[in-house]
Amino acid sequence: MKIRERIYEELEKMSPEELSILYEQVKLIARVRRKSERKKPPRYSIEKIQEMTSSSKGSWAKTVILSREDRV
Repeated sequence: MKIRERIYEELEKMSPEELSILYEQVKLIARVRRKSERKKPPRYSIEKIQEMTSSSKGSWAKTVILSREDRV
């Protein structure tokens, strides 16, 4: 028996309260799925980023610290 058929059979046995709870769970699953579908893959791999930043002569840490001074 297919899983979809088994689910339908169990749904027929559920009370309205149980169906309400199940429906909330289905909505949560759909929300999680939509969020994961919206995530874009990274533009660059970590290896490419390391390659691009390896030739940098400046201090990235100092740049970040300076840009955040107003938050301290």
